Amino acid sequence: MAERKVRDLAKIVGANIAGRRKQQGLTQADFAERLGMGADSLSRIEKGVVAPRFQRLEQIAAALECPVANLFRVQSDSFMERAESISDIIRSLSPGMQEEMVVLLAHFVNTLKKAKDE
Repeated sequence: MAERKVRDLAKIVGANIAGRRKQQGLTQADFAERLGMGADSLSRIEKGVVAPRFQRLEQIAAALECPVANLFRVQSDSFMERAESISDIIRSLSPGMQEEMVVLLAHFVNTLKKAKDE
């Protein structure tokens, strides 16, 4: 039973790593090189065949510019998950730029609402 949970968790982590890597437009080979590991090793992690050690998880999360905890999240379409995704995207910006992004996002949403109502 515990072994199955570890496998399931490894698959969740692997899928999250692969998804975030793809969002950044990186190939497995490019990302593996950035991490100083072989593409075959990264492939096994992304497929959930092996679970990375904590030190490697920290390295991967840093390279993906996200908290380690985000690699363990089960993907869903919930509102909070989408909000956290937006937060992850703007986290690397300065506080002033983050505020500008919030204003731009609000403007964009209002524009979409108006277009929908027309």
